[in-house]
Amino acid sequence: MIAIRRPDPQGGPIVGNGRGRSAAIVAGDVLLHPAVIVSIAVFIANDHVLKVAARGWLTGKISDVAGLVFFPLLLVAAWELLRSAAGRRVDPSARSLILAVMLTGLAFASIKTTELGSSVFAWAVGTAQWLVGMAWSVAVAGPAPFIQPVQNVRDPTDLVALLGLVGSAAIGLARVRRASDSLARTGA
Repeated sequence: MIAIRRPDPQGGPIVGNGRGRSAAIVAGDVLLHPAVIVSIAVFIANDHVLKVAARGWLTGKISDVAGLVFFPLLLVAAWELLRSAAGRRVDPSARSLILAVMLTGLAFASIKTTELGSSVFAWAVGTAQWLVGMAWSVAVAGPAPFIQPVQNVRDPTDLVALLGLVGSAAIGLARVRRASDSLARTGA
């Protein structure tokens, strides 16, 4: 049996064991939803295997949809973990979910349709890759990498992938409803 624990305001653990009551909500646990795990796996496999083997319009769309399913939920998880680290109460929030979905959709649309959005994205991802490369070069005493932007293709037809946000919103809202129902049952 696996139990997820979170601190109780009175000091003892709240344990959800699936025996007649729902498991406790833990900050960031939305990333453990099966559809989120599958979308991350599809995103990684597509970018590192399929795009190399058969680059084309379909592999681009697959990455976009998979990314749009999990990225808003990654933002929500990060927000919840920050609040938890600051000692704040962490309950799933429809407001933070909707904000994450909207910001993700607007950023994606900007990246896919504007030169500025595409350039900022390419340099941001390139910088993130450089940071990882620098850490690796320090760890293995290897040569330092250079910062360079990643390749990004602006393609307005990729906006069809925004439908992936529906899946993200559905997963997040179902979690908010479960948490609300659980709080109503326990009277907390």
